[in-house]
Amino acid sequence: MKRNLTLAAGVVAAGLLAATAPAFAQSKITCKFGVLGNTDFPGTIGMQRMADRINAESKGAIEVQVFPNSQLGGEKEMAEGMRLGSVCGAPVNVSVLSIWVPEGQLFDMPFLFRDDNHAYRVLAGDVGKKMAAKYEPHGFKVIGFLVNGTRHPLGKFPILTPDDIKGKKIRVLQSPLHVELWKLLGANPTPIAFPEVYNAMQTGVVDAMDNAKTTYWLSKFYEVGPHFTDLGHIYSISAVGFSMNFWRRLSPELQALVQSAGEEGIKLQDRLIAEGDEEAMAKAVAAGAKYHKVDKAPWQKAMLPIYQNWAPKVGGMEMIKAVQDTP
Repeated sequence: MKRNLTLAAGVVAAGLLAATAPAFAQSKITCKFGVLGNTDFPGTIGMQRMADRINAESKGAIEVQVFPNSQLGGEKEMAEGMRLGSVCGAPVNVSVLSIWVPEGQLFDMPFLFRDDNHAYRVLAGDVGKKMAAKYEPHGFKVIGFLVNGTRHPLGKFPILTPDDIKGKKIRVLQSPLHVELWKLLGANPTPIAFPEVYNAMQTGVVDAMDNAKTTYWLSKFYEVGPHFTDLGHIYSISAVGFSMNFWRRLSPELQALVQSAGEEGIKLQDRLIAEGDEEAMAKAVAAGAKYHKVDKAPWQKAMLPIYQNWAPKVGGMEMIKAVQDTP
């Protein structure tokens, strides 16, 4: 009888311990998370905020280590690493991910978003959620999309009209849409990974490129491409993704934490980009950059045919209209 009471007490004690144990109790998971920019980049700051919160609130169950400066490779290499399991996560441009999910280039269509706030609402809304789900069968758990800014042409020469780019060598993202878009304008597009862009501009492999204002300053592209044209023809959108292998190892509670922390990091990055763009441009001009304001109408007309060619590849006019109809 006494032995039975002792056993019963042990069972009760074990139950109490289980009930009071942290919800996140599981073996520790280390997550190597890569970013392209240095520690001053808004994207790096936003993703570090995400990592800090996950590390603190998971109570030791997850340790997210952020690797800046392309230490884990360029975007394509990091994406392939996520599929293989050698990289845990990274923000990767939807253009680069188009190798697996061509529909993601919906967000690359020129002059698609009315303004920043419209882009934020689309990406966080129904359209963004539908798009995020398309990446899962390919090994990516996309928890949201961040805005790297809008893309603007820049080069060693003034780029004021579409005619100015004809016959010129321009660096583009590793993306079929971007290649076709610049061919449409008569340029000679060359896909080059981000870590190699500065050197390619410096050595004359290419004479022009397009990128966001903050990146123009922080990556010192004004040194090799002093002429900057304020066009904003394409929003630079990255999917914040994790390897599905990593995601499946997490409890539902940890998945909810990673999702929430990721959304917080995305909002911080977006705010820093929006606040920093004009300041970055002013600094670049002070350092010698030539800033050009142009009429967008000729560019919009020249780029319009891309919609006819690419609508079937990005979900049809129905998806394009869903973006345009988002209030």
